[in-house]
Amino acid sequence: MKTNFLAKSIIFFILMSCTSPVTPEFDIKDGLISVDSFLSNFPGSSYTKIYKLNEFNIGLNQYVNTPVTGAEVFLINSDTGEAVQMTEDNEVYLPPNDFVGSVGDTWQLSIKMEDGIEYHSSPETMADLVELSDINAEYKTEIEYNKAVGRFVPGHSIQAIFDDPLEKGNFYYWGYRIFQKKDICQVCSIANYFRNNACIPYTDDPSTPGLRPYFTYSCQSACWEIDYNTGINIFADDFINGDTIKMPVANILLENKRNFLIEIQQYSISASAYKYYEILKKITEESGGLNSPPPAALIGNMFNPNDDNEYVLGRFTAAAASEKRLMVKLSGIKETQLIPGYAIIEETNPISENRRVYTAPCGPETRYSTNLEPDGWE
Repeated sequence: MKTNFLAKSIIFFILMSCTSPVTPEFDIKDGLISVDSFLSNFPGSSYTKIYKLNEFNIGLNQYVNTPVTGAEVFLINSDTGEAVQMTEDNEVYLPPNDFVGSVGDTWQLSIKMEDGIEYHSSPETMADLVELSDINAEYKTEIEYNKAVGRFVPGHSIQAIFDDPLEKGNFYYWGYRIFQKKDICQVCSIANYFRNNACIPYTDDPSTPGLRPYFTYSCQSACWEIDYNTGINIFADDFINGDTIKMPVANILLENKRNFLIEIQQYSISASAYKYYEILKKITEESGGLNSPPPAALIGNMFNPNDDNEYVLGRFTAAAASEKRLMVKLSGIKETQLIPGYAIIEETNPISENRRVYTAPCGPETRYSTNLEPDGWE
């Protein structure tokens, strides 16, 4: 089984190595599979997302992505044959928490759907990384134009500082994670309260519930939420080989006024990966970001080993990264935050006083939440 997988993948890799990612000229049909997968060299950075393009949404003028669940997903080390299973977690497939790749290793992605259809990637080798020297944050009252509010909005520009190698042909991709401490760990809408780790209808007499829209529950212990980048930031060193570079790599909008810890990841990617993300950046910026399906199909390095005629969208990328963290404090900022926060509304009537609950647990460790203080938090 492994021999057939590797043989077919190698043949496909030879064919793909002479081509660039393309936006094929064909009508997108219901049921096309799209894959977004990244493998890197530090814990928590590797993931796989699988989508199926379903019906066309006339109002959005695009197809709608539906996450695919129930698949068997493996990372295959092409050199050793090691197979690392990725486990489904909230519509994302993740490897074990301690899994990391290493520079020089070659990996492939293997997917088996619930109906038995398989999808593989061509091999990807993790190239030598370019180290980040430092990062910094600069607050701006007008950082970018926001269509939702119809004006320029405030936020922090995050810059990466690094020394580009003298040799040509270095390609970069930046991602980030943001850690923010949570004050409220649960919100229950009207006529519900928090019991047994869930919001459920309360059994007290609801005849005089008042005007409260919800109940809030503070965190029983320290808890941090984790957010990830939703855009694409890439760079090729065609004209600045060997220079020290200071480059903006992320805009963090003033969505709230809580201090945050930002982790910038600087990936060294292949030329083929850069070409893919260059096209993806263009079409996703036209359609509203990575969470929106692109208006045109983009073929990467995924394929169906048993059906040469099936188009498979998306890409598996293996890339080494250097990362830096920076604590950003928001005291003294006068501009209004973009997203209104929840007012603290604790349990009151009609909940009887001796039955009231005021706190909720942080919840399980996930890709998006942790009760472990992040390294670098102040």
